[in-house]
Amino acid sequence: MPKPTHTQIETLLRGLILPLHQIKRDIPLPIGERRWENDAEHSWSTAILACSLAPEIDPTLDVGKVCQFAVAHDLLEAYADDTSPFGSKEKLLSKAQREAAALESIAKEYAHFSWIIQTVEAYERKDTNEALFVSAIDKYVPAVYDVIDEGQLFRERGTTLAEYKQLLADQRDKVHRHPGVGKYYDEVRALLEEHPEYFHPETETGSESNTTTA
Repeated sequence: MPKPTHTQIETLLRGLILPLHQIKRDIPLPIGERRWENDAEHSWSTAILACSLAPEIDPTLDVGKVCQFAVAHDLLEAYADDTSPFGSKEKLLSKAQREAAALESIAKEYAHFSWIIQTVEAYERKDTNEALFVSAIDKYVPAVYDVIDEGQLFRERGTTLAEYKQLLADQRDKVHRHPGVGKYYDEVRALLEEHPEYFHPETETGSESNTTTA
């Protein structure tokens, strides 16, 4: 295959890389002005933490592959947008379809950049220990941010502890696909659940939650 042209490189920057700086994740950075985290920041944070923890948690992991998966793990969101566990049911149900369409578009539009296609496809298959590890770290980071933030987002949204557990039930299962990360995830979830004051209070007739679930 011929080397990419300047136009193709510019298209990659405009269409796939720069958009990650604009996609806001459904979680604030628990520091400074407490603004919404974007996908580029999240990918970098995930990569640093995953590479740091991989040799300590699971020495069998290929740290190079871990880093590549972490850097590329959210590239589909440039086309599919972020999907939060706290988002609407419609968006949650359409996640797989949107991301499949995004992968198809990226494979077509950036065919000159084989590393991108191969890495994203390999990560999405989740058939390697490295991919499962990065997927678990991806879900561990926001939980740690929630602890650092002392649940401010939950109180702002009116999310109760019961709702939090329900909405993130699938997250725990996915994290435990890599047991080493699952142990740390359970510890941080326990820290959250030890502090009911981090959450919107329950009422006798149910929650008064403003969390969007429909």
